[in-house]
Amino acid sequence: MDISPQAAFDEWSRPIDVYLRRDRTGNLFSYVSFDFRIDSETVFGFGTPDGKWYRAKQRYEEIVEGQRITYILTIKCRHKLVYLSTVTISFKETPAGCVQIYSEQGTSFDNEPVPDHLQWYAERLFGKNFSI
Repeated sequence: MDISPQAAFDEWSRPIDVYLRRDRTGNLFSYVSFDFRIDSETVFGFGTPDGKWYRAKQRYEEIVEGQRITYILTIKCRHKLVYLSTVTISFKETPAGCVQIYSEQGTSFDNEPVPDHLQWYAERLFGKNFSI
């Protein structure tokens, strides 16, 4: 990325307004953002083409200004936990610019497929025309 680690961090930590839209594959997304501090949460919902609706919650565990953000991600469908993970997003300056590292370690439950939540993260940082 041709931006500084601090600028990348600032994009990740900016508030999100409540809105509803469809992503590039037709999935319906809605977002609600809360305070971006330790022990605070961001909650968002998203639907899939097969009609399932998911509620995801990010609970922030560590935020190091300009360096990294760590949170616990839970995804539920009809109040049933289907996915749990620890996510760290770190930002590092290199001669070529800022490198963003996304690390996620998680598990799904009861043979549920892991919902595609990564597109939301990419679009949040890079804009709605970005895909991973």
